[in-house]
Amino acid sequence: MNKIELCKKIKNELTNLNNNELEEVFKIIYKTNNNYSKNNNGVIINLSWINEDILNQIYNYIIFCIKSHNEINKYENLCNNFSDVINNKDKIDDNETDLLNKNKQKVSPYMKFYLLKKKFSKHIIINTKYEKSLTHEEYLIF
Repeated sequence: MNKIELCKKIKNELTNLNNNELEEVFKIIYKTNNNYSKNNNGVIINLSWINEDILNQIYNYIIFCIKSHNEINKYENLCNNFSDVINNKDKIDDNETDLLNKNKQKVSPYMKFYLLKKKFSKHIIINTKYEKSLTHEEYLIF
């Protein structure tokens, strides 16, 4: 690819970068002591004055940034999908528990008290016949 095409691609792809990445592109230009002008609107660089090796370096950095944006977007979409699945599962579980709770019969507090009283009022009968036959077992550990 010739220098003019490379400059056009760089110019078109710079719009996809955020401010930090644009600063890194400027650092590449600044470190190589290329000419640039600065005014109230920002930094102005004439790409046709820059060496082709440095243009390739800038273009490779821009491609790296775009690929990393794509990977981050894929990861965020994956996380959002997982989050949606978890939220939907929670909603389904909540709906199921609501249905189960609706189907349960309601027991009055008086009935609960009566059942509790009945449960603890039973007498436990212990058969003493077998009480003497229980002995401690000795285990052999090898």
